[in-house]
Amino acid sequence: MKKELQELKHEAWPGYRTAFIIVFSLLTIYLLIIFLTAPDGGSINLHH
Repeated sequence: MKKELQELKHEAWPGYRTAFIIVFSLLTIYLLIIFLTAPDGGSINLHH
C-alpha cells in the first residue's frame, strides 16, 4: 500500500513581499552607513 505524499500549504499574507523588500532595503542602507562612517574609512584590514 502506497502512502500519498501530504503537502503543507498556506497562503502568503498580503503585502508580505513588499514589507520584506522595504525592511531588507533599509537594513542594507543602515549597514552601508555603518561601513562608510567607520573610523578607518570602511576598509577591511585583515593583517594586524
